[in-house]
Amino acid sequence: MSDIIKVLLVEDDPEQLFLFQQVFNVKGLLTIPATNIADALKMVSLDRPDIVLLDIILWHENGLDIMEKLKKDPSTKDIPVFVFTNTDKKEYKDRAEKLGAADYIIKSETIPQEMADRIKKFLENRK
Repeated sequence: MSDIIKVLLVEDDPEQLFLFQQVFNVKGLLTIPATNIADALKMVSLDRPDIVLLDIILWHENGLDIMEKLKKDPSTKDIPVFVFTNTDKKEYKDRAEKLGAADYIIKSETIPQEMADRIKKFLENRK
């Protein structure tokens, strides 16, 4: 892994995307934004992120569908995915766990600075 940590942030709320990008950049994380499944899958193949931060509730889409595609593909199955959402529905948590989510985080309980630190610590521990 290079010194720059690349985070694919899949989020359809422009304000959330902007806020997290600003904080992540200050914390030394390169944020690759995606607002839907198609963009997310394209960015994964183009930019090879170190980690995916994935919202579940996307405009007319379920973010876990992205995770399912990533985990089925041998070239992307090892990229860790943090589910990052405001829903704590059991069926979403269960599906995320079954698909191999590295973490399941409730947005409203985490500030961007904490999220950046959590990502860095997780990736350091994987080395």
